[in-house]
Amino acid sequence: MIAAAEPVHLLDDFLASNRKTISAIAESWLDSGATAFGISSDGRWLALWPESPIISDQGAHASLRLNNQTVADVWVFGLDDVNTRCRLEADAMIIGSLAGQESELNNVTFELIDAQDQLLALYDLTESMRNRLSIDEALSSLVREAGRLVKSNACSAYLAFDPPVIAQFPQPMMSPSALQHMAEQVIASGSRLVMNSSASADDMRVESTSILLEPISIDGHVVGAMCLQRVRDVFKSPDLKMTRAVCDQAGAQFENLLRYRESLVKTRIQTEMELAKNVQLHLLPQRLPNVTGLDVSAGALPASQVGGDFYDFIEHPGDPFILMVGDITGKGMPAAMLMAMTRTLLRSKTRSFVRPSPLDILGSVNDEMYDDFTELSMFATVFVGQYDHAEKILYYANAGHSPVIYCPAGGEATLLEADGAPVGVLPNSTCENQAIYFNPGDVLVAATDGFSEASNNAGELFGYQRLLELVTNTAHTSAQNIMSTLYQTIGQFSAGRAQDDDQTVVVIKGV
Repeated sequence: MIAAAEPVHLLDDFLASNRKTISAIAESWLDSGATAFGISSDGRWLALWPESPIISDQGAHASLRLNNQTVADVWVFGLDDVNTRCRLEADAMIIGSLAGQESELNNVTFELIDAQDQLLALYDLTESMRNRLSIDEALSSLVREAGRLVKSNACSAYLAFDPPVIAQFPQPMMSPSALQHMAEQVIASGSRLVMNSSASADDMRVESTSILLEPISIDGHVVGAMCLQRVRDVFKSPDLKMTRAVCDQAGAQFENLLRYRESLVKTRIQTEMELAKNVQLHLLPQRLPNVTGLDVSAGALPASQVGGDFYDFIEHPGDPFILMVGDITGKGMPAAMLMAMTRTLLRSKTRSFVRPSPLDILGSVNDEMYDDFTELSMFATVFVGQYDHAEKILYYANAGHSPVIYCPAGGEATLLEADGAPVGVLPNSTCENQAIYFNPGDVLVAATDGFSEASNNAGELFGYQRLLELVTNTAHTSAQNIMSTLYQTIGQFSAGRAQDDDQTVVVIKGV
């Protein structure tokens, strides 16, 4: 048994012998935007990348456990969010697992080395595979070491991945098609295949006295086979046992490698989605407009992934103030990309007219975007408002967007229903210019359906009626307070349930 004080020393040895692997993990973090990555124990840095970083207080850490003891902390500086902590915990588990496997293998080797010299060779196999970060490299290492361990003239291996992975050493003794054919028999049966007495296979390039194919399993499923060949001797019981041990160890190494690759892929996707979400947020106006006669507030609360909500303001001295709120159907990157295109086109079309009306803007955008939306089977709901301070009138056009709520001073809130199809549904826009007097105390709330369709744990939607009552009850307050109350109330209603959709809103109040 290992003494309680030894795990830290084991970790030191592991880090020293696996510098390449840990460096690859560290470089992955640095490529993701981290300023530093390291492993520390009792205030002492066991490993650090870069070696002399400027370390700030903005960091995340996860416990590294070895032999059921917390022996160190894995640190990342410059990043500290949910995805970072999840990824960091996964890396700490992988490092601890690899160190634990090495510790266990060391113990077995030290206890049995006098009785079984081949275990040391098996350890060498593990060492040769452990530092490989690709399946091809690991498989090539396997066939080189396994052929030496089992004293074979040649060794090949086949993994039924997509595409298949094949390795042969020292030189091909059979064609890839022959190796695949025999390996698929082993995969189908789940058991070893032994051919003796001048064994041969289709497309065999060197006739063999004995051919041994042993299954390679990953996570309990046979996914490939290792093929050993001898020219003058046959494989006996000790050879079969050693081959089985080699394939078991190889399968465990492949499993760890695949899990690590899956972790990297998931982390990369999460990082890309976070970057996309940040880009989306920066496409939104970074300051509120200063409009004569209006109190303006706006906000956007993204869901867990990028989506298609947006809002925008266009203000030029001497021209009416224009506001826009839109929602692209669907979620994910397609919606995000169409959102950016639609927003850009809305701004461009607004500038292309001398004095555009909401209908001019929506009609032009629909003409430009109809084919793109149709190809993707998507569409966008868009509300465009135009406030003229001199006339105290709000002109607007609504392409399928809801909810848009109007509350006159001292009155009750009502929905301004859409009078046209969403952008991208029909070749020509069916919207019309509408107009309402917008006097001091009047309120307009243009939101996305993330508010009305927010649900609680019972599956009940917040709905339009609650929104109307909420706007009526807060219409006497500032635009900022109306918006804050909307978010707070929706948050309380949906407490304990993940946010399903982006929640974007623009509030204007006459002053």
